Amino acid sequence: MIETNELFPEHPEFAFLFAAQFFFVRGRSFRPLVVNSTGYGIYIEINVSDLDEFEKRTCFGPGGGFEIETDKNEEPGPYFHPLLATLITGAARLNLAIAERLCFDAGLDWAFCDTDSMAIAKPGEMPSDEFLARARSICDWFTPLNPYKAKGPLFKIEDANFELGTNATDGQFEPFYCYCISSKRYALFNLGKSGEIIIRKASAHGLGHLRAPYGRHDAPNSIPAPAVPLDEIGVERWQYDIWHQIIRADLDGHPDQVDLDYHPALDQPAVSRYGATTPALLKWFKTYNQNRPYRDQVKPFNFLNSFFGRSPREFSDAEEHIVGKRGPRPKIQTAKPVAPFDKDIAKAARAAFDRETGKPVPSDALMTYKETLAQYHLRPESKFLNGDFVDQGRTERRHVRATAIIHIGKEANKWEEQFFTGPIEEAEIEYGADASGGSLYERVRELCEELGQREAARQLGISRMTLGKAMARGAAALSRSMRARMIQRIAVDAKKIGDL
Repeated sequence: MIETNELFPEHPEFAFLFAAQFFFVRGRSFRPLVVNSTGYGIYIEINVSDLDEFEKRTCFGPGGGFEIETDKNEEPGPYFHPLLATLITGAARLNLAIAERLCFDAGLDWAFCDTDSMAIAKPGEMPSDEFLARARSICDWFTPLNPYKAKGPLFKIEDANFELGTNATDGQFEPFYCYCISSKRYALFNLGKSGEIIIRKASAHGLGHLRAPYGRHDAPNSIPAPAVPLDEIGVERWQYDIWHQIIRADLDGHPDQVDLDYHPALDQPAVSRYGATTPALLKWFKTYNQNRPYRDQVKPFNFLNSFFGRSPREFSDAEEHIVGKRGPRPKIQTAKPVAPFDKDIAKAARAAFDRETGKPVPSDALMTYKETLAQYHLRPESKFLNGDFVDQGRTERRHVRATAIIHIGKEANKWEEQFFTGPIEEAEIEYGADASGGSLYERVRELCEELGQREAARQLGISRMTLGKAMARGAAALSRSMRARMIQRIAVDAKKIGDL
């Protein structure tokens, strides 16, 4: 257990919303092999295209091949070799697993890790010299494994571990702290003699899609300028300011309430920039382009602006935004605003319109930067326990129990479009479970034959309409969440439902 009583007396354990002294190391020699696209990506490349109509194909999985109907065509890249690709990534995970075990065996722990790096954390009661010696021994363990002609350590001690302006050759170790929110969302910092925050490294994860609300020359006077060049920290100035405020809020004893009133630019509408790189994205501007000269139209690969609509529940006329839908619960529609690209955010906001209805969206219906960033520091981490919005303290691993195998296609299909538009259900390529004898979906059919659709739907916890859709059009017609729900219900309630 890593204690941080001296820095955060109210949070005696490290992890989710935590700071702990640690030792940051990063893989050096093997890094290009593990993460470079030519070392991994080309071996797992799959190109997806849409078919004009559903066709019969064969899907292969652990149980062999089975027939499916799909409207997606997946073609492997010229160097496609999934076994090699999984071995490369598996080797990287093995390195991290070994490093973790070495940490535990040495009486240490770790704060976070990435593909080729790990932050080794110091227990609060351990002397610094002893901690550094143990941490170095973990790095040294990997050195004989270096397979390259140029010998040297596989794990490099990052310069951020040392005093400002120095490195591992001529510098002294500086007490180093880590503030973690969720995967890939963390900041590494020192504390100055007067308690000032000195950010050494920070993540822009979850911020990079936003246009900068202000530049470094318009930075707020209330936040000290970075002591380290921004390109070394890894963020823009406005992102640095957010991290400074997040850390300051925790140091001041109110980690859930971060002050975002430090710059008036955060009160303007939040906006993302993207390119019209697909027909679906360009289609949003079909109405806008009508009756406009070609030179004034939004064209393929032009930049566009995407805004974030406020929930209509916040409006005084919320009832007018309710869209009728079958069933007892009406749906309140949130605008999905876009606009032609303009460097002037205020001007772009005045041209915003709903990409689905084509109707203008007023500026007061757009979320501001302050609203968009209000819960950035509360990001939940679903991969670990004790990782919900306001959980604090150490996170723990989840125990996963597999109840079935679902065959899927390319996970990153239309990822760029979904990044701006949100999840696109039809982009999730799923082929379901093996429809041959004994599969879960076959058991659902048997259940319907035995009990009838009404009772089967009740015991499965789904509507008759959903079950009927699956029976008529196949399981592929259901969403990923619905299919997972059915499989889980069958696995959990197998005894209750009967011997399937």
